[in-house]
Amino acid sequence: MRKFINVNKKDQLILENQFSELLNIANGEPTDNYYFLAVSVFDHWLDYDESMELLHLTNKEECIRRCNLFNDFNKIIIENTSISTFRFKGRYSENTIFKKFTSDSSKYDYMTQKDNGEYCVVLPDIGAIYLEGYDDTNIFYFTDSSVKPIIENWAKDSGLYCLTKK
Repeated sequence: MRKFINVNKKDQLILENQFSELLNIANGEPTDNYYFLAVSVFDHWLDYDESMELLHLTNKEECIRRCNLFNDFNKIIIENTSISTFRFKGRYSENTIFKKFTSDSSKYDYMTQKDNGEYCVVLPDIGAIYLEGYDDTNIFYFTDSSVKPIIENWAKDSGLYCLTKK
């Protein structure tokens, strides 16, 4: 069974307008039009020594614990807002194709934390872009500052922390 299907043309245009700078953000080039908020298992940005100690885990139980925190967080997102994923198509990968999920289970499967940057979604109801990170920290970009407390509450409810740029 397919996990995704393309959104209809009307919704495609709406999402293209709502997330017009998505390609830049996905390429790591966010603009001044977006707020940045990181969601992390850590309560602060790690310095070099901390990152060497805490990000190179050999303890399987700790890896599972961290992933489960994000899985709980993602479950809250799934239950509280609409979600679409996206792909870039075309000769220079400049065209965004938004896709909706075919079922709730496909959402959960897609948004299972792997800590290797696999999932990337938009949350149209709150105007946010959500990207899985590589270092036990995921990233949100959004244009409306009233979204920040919503994300912070979701993070708190799942045992995660929110960090802003240094």
